[in-house]
Amino acid sequence: MTKYILSLITTKLYKSIKLSSSVNDIPIKGLLEFETLPDGTNYPINAEIIIPKESMKITTEILATETPETMKTKNQNKKDENKGSLTKALGPLIGNALISGQLFKAKAELTEADPDILAEYDVKIPVSEGFYLTANIYRSKTAAENGEKVPVVMCAHPYNNNLTPALKNTPFNGPPQQYRMIPQAGKPVFSKQTSWESPDPNFWVPEGYAIVNMNLPGYATSEGPPTAFSEHQGKAYYEAIEWVAKQPWSNGKVGLNGVSFLAISQYHVAASQVYGGPPPSLKAISPWEGLTDVYRDIFCYGGVSEVGFPLFWWVTEVKPAINGTEEDFIKAEGSIPTDYIKNHPFYDDFWKAKAAKLEEITVPMLVCASFSDHGLHTMGSFRAFEKASSKHKWVYTHRWGKWDAYYSRDVQEMTKNFMDVFLKDDTTNGFLQTPPVRLEVRSSLKEIHEIRYENEWPIARTKYTKLLMSESQSLSLDNPEEPMEVVYSAKNGKAIFNFKFNEDTELSGYMKVRVWVEARPRKKGDPSPEDMVMFAAVNKLDQKGKSVNFYGTVGLTKDMITRGWLKVSRRELDPDESTEWHPVQKGTSELLLKGGEVVPVDIELYPSSTFFSAGESIQLILASDEILPSPPYRKSAVVNNGLHVLHFGGRYDSYLLVPKIPK
Repeated sequence: MTKYILSLITTKLYKSIKLSSSVNDIPIKGLLEFETLPDGTNYPINAEIIIPKESMKITTEILATETPETMKTKNQNKKDENKGSLTKALGPLIGNALISGQLFKAKAELTEADPDILAEYDVKIPVSEGFYLTANIYRSKTAAENGEKVPVVMCAHPYNNNLTPALKNTPFNGPPQQYRMIPQAGKPVFSKQTSWESPDPNFWVPEGYAIVNMNLPGYATSEGPPTAFSEHQGKAYYEAIEWVAKQPWSNGKVGLNGVSFLAISQYHVAASQVYGGPPPSLKAISPWEGLTDVYRDIFCYGGVSEVGFPLFWWVTEVKPAINGTEEDFIKAEGSIPTDYIKNHPFYDDFWKAKAAKLEEITVPMLVCASFSDHGLHTMGSFRAFEKASSKHKWVYTHRWGKWDAYYSRDVQEMTKNFMDVFLKDDTTNGFLQTPPVRLEVRSSLKEIHEIRYENEWPIARTKYTKLLMSESQSLSLDNPEEPMEVVYSAKNGKAIFNFKFNEDTELSGYMKVRVWVEARPRKKGDPSPEDMVMFAAVNKLDQKGKSVNFYGTVGLTKDMITRGWLKVSRRELDPDESTEWHPVQKGTSELLLKGGEVVPVDIELYPSSTFFSAGESIQLILASDEILPSPPYRKSAVVNNGLHVLHFGGRYDSYLLVPKIPK
C-alpha cells in the first residue's frame, strides 16, 4: 500500500471527512481535512488517500511537492507568485473533486470500442527534419479487408495519445484524469479508445472515416523539440497531413477536429507560415473552442497576468507528456509557460509568433465558440470565425460544458455532415445551405430561450445602447448632469449598478465597460498608487431581484452573463483591432497613473447571448478582486493598493455598452 499526501496551508478552522469507498473493486481509504471559504468553495487542507500502489495514477500527489513550512515561507516573501502557486490553482479543484467523489468516479461515461475498429498504435510518421512523429490510427477492419479508401479525420496535440482506457493508461482504467478533476456540466460519453479532447473512433469509423490521433513533436513518443503554440508545430503537422493523405487506405482528403489545444493546432497548420498556406490535402477544419492569441486570450487578457492556469496546464498536462526533460522544453521555448509573462511582459514578437494568422485561413471551417468558456477559449473562437478568410465558414455557439457539447450526438452528426461535404463531396445533406451562425440565446442556466440562425457575427442589425452610470448606483439611458464618484477599497471593494428592462429584451454580441477611474491613497500622506487592476462582471437579476445563474468555465454553474478585467496602465487600445463595441488593448505600453489623475478606460467583456423578460434587470459589478473565482484560473492584482474611484456624470461618460437586438 502507498500513501498519497496532499498538504496545503490554512489559517482557519477546518472539518475532516473519512473516506471509505471503492472504485472498480479497488479499496480506497483516507482522511480529508478541508475548510469552506466565504464563497462556498471547499478548500482542501490535508488529504491522506491509501490505495493499492499499482492502481493509483492520479496527479494529485504533485501537491506534496511543497511542504506547509516551505509554502508558508514563500507566502511571506512572494506576493504575486503566491497567487500562482499550485495550491491556489489546483487545490479547490482537488478539494471539490474529493468531496463530491468525482476524483474516484469520473464525470464521463465510457463505451466499449467497436469490434470492427482496427487500431494501429505508435505509427511512425517521418518529417523533413529527420525525426519521426507518432500517431494512433483507427480504421474499419471491413474497409481494410475490402481495400476501401476512406477520408481521414485527424487531430494533433501534446497530451500523449496513448493515455486511453483501452490501453489501461488512465486512472482506474477509466476516463482521462481531467474528468476526475474538472467539474462537468453533464456526463460526456465516448469510447475507451478516445484520448483527452480528441474525436471518438467509435463515432467516426462506422461513418466511413479513419481517425489519426497524433502526438506533436517532442511529446509522448514523438521525436523532435517540444514547443507550445509554435510555427514549428504547424510545420510538422503540415508534413504529417500530407503523409497521411498518401497512405494506400486514404482517399487523399483530410479534415481536422478536436477540442482546446486540438483546435489551436488546427489554426496554425491551416495558416501554415512555413509553407505559405495550408497542406494541399487539408480540405476542412473543425476547431472546437480554441484560443487564437495566447497572450490576449489567456496569459495577459486586458493586461492582467494569468498566474493560475499556466501552472495548472504545465504541471498536470504538458510536463508529464514531454519526450525528454524540462530542459528540452526550455531549450526550444526559452522558458516554461509559467515564466512566459515574466520574460515577455509586453506583446512582443515572442507572443505574435504564437498568435494564429487567422486571415491566412482559407479552408472550409466549422468553429465552435461558446459563451461559457470565459478566461480561456471564448474570445479566440469568435475571433477565428470573424477573421478567417474561408469562403465557407460556420460558427456554432452554445452555453454549456465544452466536452458535453462536443461529444453530444447532435454535434457529432452536424460535424459529420460538414466533413461529408468537403471530404466525401456529398452535398445532399443540406449542410451547405445552413446559415453561417448557429445562435443559442439563453434565459438562464437551464433555459434556452431560442436557437436560431444568423448570417453574420456580430449581428449586423445590433443596436448598441449605452447604459450610463447614475445616482443611487443605477444605470440610466441619460447621463447625470453633475459629476459624481463612487469609492471602494483597492483590496476587496466593489460597486454595483442596476438597470431594469421595461420590455422583453435580447442582448447578443459584445459588451464593453467605459469608465473614468482614479487611484487614490487610502489616507492622507500615503503615496498615490500608480496602477490598478479592475474586474467587471455583468449579472442578470430576475423580477424579484435574485441573481440568475448560467453555465461557466471549468464546470461553473453560478456564472454571470459575462465578465472582463483590465490593468489600467495597459489601457492603450490597438486602433487596428478595436471597434466601438470591442476594445482590444495594444499590449505594448505602460501608462502609469499620476496622483489625482482621472483617466478613461475601456474594459473588454466576453461575447454573450441573453434574453431578459420585462421586469428583469441587468447588473454591472466593478471590483478590485475577482468577482467570480474560477480555479485553476487566477489573476494577479498585486498592484492594487489604496482606493479605487469611479467617476461618472457630467463630463465623465461612464457606461455599460450593450448589444440590443431589435425585435
